[in-house]
Amino acid sequence: MNKQIKLHMIKLLISCIILILSASVAVGQTRTHNLGDYKYRVEAGETINTNDVEPTGEWPQDQFRYGTVVFRNSGFAILNWVDENGTTHSKEEFLDPVSYNQSEPYGIREVRRAAPPEVWVTAEGKKQLSSRRFNGTVDPNLPADIMIENRYKALPGFDVVKRTYSYSNPDHDDYVIVEYVYTVTFDWDEDPEPDTDDTQTLDDVYFLIGYTFQTAEGTWITYSRWYEEGKDDWATYEARNSTLVSGGRQIHLSYAWDGDHPDYTEFEAGGPTFDDTGDPRFATGSGGTTPMPSAEFVSNAYSGFSALHIDRSATDNTDWLTQPLSVHGNMNIYNVWDSDFPGFSTIWDWAASGEKFIVEMQPDWPDDPSGQEAEYNFQAFGPYDLQKGDSIRIVYAVGANGISRDLCIEKGLEWRDWYRGGASTFDDAAKNALLATGKDSLFQTMDRALFAWNNGLDIPDPLPAPNLDVISGPNRIELEWQDMSTVPDWDSGQPDLDFYRIYRKRGAFLVDTYNEIRPSGEHLRWEMIAEVPASETTYTDNDVVRGEAYHYAVTAVDAQGLESSKYANRSEIAASAFEPGAGDANMVRVVPNPYVRKA
Repeated sequence: MNKQIKLHMIKLLISCIILILSASVAVGQTRTHNLGDYKYRVEAGETINTNDVEPTGEWPQDQFRYGTVVFRNSGFAILNWVDENGTTHSKEEFLDPVSYNQSEPYGIREVRRAAPPEVWVTAEGKKQLSSRRFNGTVDPNLPADIMIENRYKALPGFDVVKRTYSYSNPDHDDYVIVEYVYTVTFDWDEDPEPDTDDTQTLDDVYFLIGYTFQTAEGTWITYSRWYEEGKDDWATYEARNSTLVSGGRQIHLSYAWDGDHPDYTEFEAGGPTFDDTGDPRFATGSGGTTPMPSAEFVSNAYSGFSALHIDRSATDNTDWLTQPLSVHGNMNIYNVWDSDFPGFSTIWDWAASGEKFIVEMQPDWPDDPSGQEAEYNFQAFGPYDLQKGDSIRIVYAVGANGISRDLCIEKGLEWRDWYRGGASTFDDAAKNALLATGKDSLFQTMDRALFAWNNGLDIPDPLPAPNLDVISGPNRIELEWQDMSTVPDWDSGQPDLDFYRIYRKRGAFLVDTYNEIRPSGEHLRWEMIAEVPASETTYTDNDVVRGEAYHYAVTAVDAQGLESSKYANRSEIAASAFEPGAGDANMVRVVPNPYVRKA
């Protein structure tokens, strides 16, 4: 081994050590978009591996184990670049490229348009803060409700600023917008100096985005928590014209949905065969160990991502409307880990191919999804020739949509009645057709994201959620909240509160935890219990059972009918009513200690 190669290997080893240290320090450095139906966690790195962390992309976020994103990667592939020793690297990919993010201005920061509401709960004689402490800054001029920025350095020399945006507007709360700005610096470590020849050109660079989408609970009950081995999911790509943004970018959607698992043929023991598309709940536990035929559709989500803007070049920032160049819809996670895209010598070769792989090309389509486990959607954008100082912006939206949870429960019971030979005609075919409407809903979600991006992130905005106090009382629970009647509308600048809504959940904070699922198909869900005039800021809930746990939320509805986030001020700590104290002193017994009844 010659001296030059040895020096290069030492340099690479040092870079790897820096990367490992960065990753270890970054553990816990996450921020979360949590105001809408779609909840999305932003990591310090550019990968999510649910062998190590929980899934994200919960939709809707108040359901137990409803994460839809189980793996994610982003990065780039480069035809040629030259390292500090003069060695040329060809067709090299970087799918988790973070090399330094340890001190400002690098790392994660969170900005919100309004400070998160404080929620206090008085229970068992103690007043406790139920909301999380806010570790961020407030900027009332922010166009979105939340912006999370993650800045880092990346091999082989990019300075990357990643900003993600989300909204509480109910028409725009099923997605998160992700904006990358990649700037070439040829610097990848702690000091600001270039780490290799900064006069070179990075040839034919392709930027890459990849996601594996599943419903975590569906995968859990049909196989195990090892999401890379989910066997009943399909993934594909489709382009449609926008209905909200005319004359511009199509919606290039990579998405996934739940299919029929080949190993699950009976909904109930001894019953007829069934198609488990949508995962009508037949069990709980890993691998479906505990029978539970409640029948609600667990995997109703269609999840996906779509490009919103791709720079044409470093000198032309107009949208490159024909991008993505290459798409893969059925890549196995093990291939990604092995840097092996079957049919191509390298990942770069796939990115440069212009091929768009769709579900019809997948083995065993349309009958058996297990022919390709853990489908991984990828899109590639480019190519770009980049020099020091050049920047490229890549923007996409990620989200989920589908039929509502109420409909999943209602139609699940109808389907179960049909399965058991009852009067219902809602059979497998009807179930699958209803679930398939989720694809249209997801396209609509991505269309709204495209509209928001093209409108400078400016959409109609509801009021922020009020601060909330929940107080356990005798045979009642009392609510007190912040007066929002003088709070100006974000757009008009004038107060426009119309009324408040009050929501309640009995039992556990999340919906459909295992101890609350019943074979009857009954569910304890968040429900609206009252609408209150704008002039009032208190409410007494007398319809409670002593000793039972209750959680609450209060929203503000403006004159345009826009409602503040239903999630922002939910009381995670439970309140409960207690038995009133005795009203008559004669009913109070004073006893000595130790207790002797006849003393």
